[in-house]
Amino acid sequence: MTRKAPSLDEFVDDAPWENTTGPQKTYGIDPLIEGVIVDPLIKHSDDRGELIELLTTRDGPIDPIVHVYQVFAEPQSIRAWVYHKRQDDRLAYTNGRFKVVLCDLRPDSGTYGMVNEFDLGSDFPCVLTIPPFVVHGVMNVGDERASFVNLPTVAYDPASPDKSRLPADHPGIPYSFSSLLKP
Repeated sequence: MTRKAPSLDEFVDDAPWENTTGPQKTYGIDPLIEGVIVDPLIKHSDDRGELIELLTTRDGPIDPIVHVYQVFAEPQSIRAWVYHKRQDDRLAYTNGRFKVVLCDLRPDSGTYGMVNEFDLGSDFPCVLTIPPFVVHGVMNVGDERASFVNLPTVAYDPASPDKSRLPADHPGIPYSFSSLLKP
């Protein structure tokens, strides 16, 4: 049986989105560590699922997208502590349940010593921008494997990685993920 291809005139144009500007809610941490940006993301839902834009120039300029990767995190897994010298991390959380903790160890910063703690993912989708030298850690506090996307401002160079690490239980960081671990 031969099928006739549809004409392009048979397609129906999408309707405009009802909510395309501004966050659905704000995170409410005040003050934020100097240079940290929390951009709440808007979910566009229908009976097929959801669409969430991670970055767009529609609301103003953005740093170029030079490298993108997705991180999969097993339940209760911890990725801590790390900082970058040359890049901003732009971490997009849209599913799962993550505890994200930032610590400002920059001696010349107006927020030196400050800790910010976020619950991000399905309940609060956002892009969290973390400037260079701000230490951060991430824990999947959910019961299922989850993921997030990083859109850093500098491409990863395997010959000269821009990543400095400490173990998650380092006593010099004023935060411990251990109380969140389930027995």
